Amino acid sequence: MHFMYGLANGNDLEAERLYRQRFPRRHVTDQKLFERLHRCLCETGSFVTGMHDTGRCRSVRTPQVVEDILQGVRDRTDIITREVSRAVNVPHSIVWRVLRDEGLHPYHVQKVQALIPADYAPRVEFARWFLQQLAAQPDFNVHVLFTDESTFTREGISNTHNLHVFF
Repeated sequence: MHFMYGLANGNDLEAERLYRQRFPRRHVTDQKLFERLHRCLCETGSFVTGMHDTGRCRSVRTPQVVEDILQGVRDRTDIITREVSRAVNVPHSIVWRVLRDEGLHPYHVQKVQALIPADYAPRVEFARWFLQQLAAQPDFNVHVLFTDESTFTREGISNTHNLHVFF
């Protein structure tokens, strides 16, 4: 398009005619597009438009910011990412990207039924049965599907609604 504008000596109407003649299947929506592209190239050195200064600093993710985010998560593994975002004064998406890039991901702890003393005997019985099955058929464990993950602590878990631990 810019080449056609140059061939037409800056005449956008003639540039559009030349362009349509050379590329009949392409659609040109506005003849002023040729002039805008030329002006953009002269002013910015690029054909890319819309890259004006939006007021936001594009270097938000500095080494210091990354370290502050990681330190915030190290100090409290149950911290909410929005709290880290507010504390470090960066967008929430930056916090998530840093955590993902560092291999950290949230693990949502789920409340499970507590074990009572009556549960221990059936558990031991199941373990013995499972070992017998393994002795009879060495690949028995391959055919078993374990579906639940459980977290047990000495203190118990009281409120797990928004509890995410970063590992």
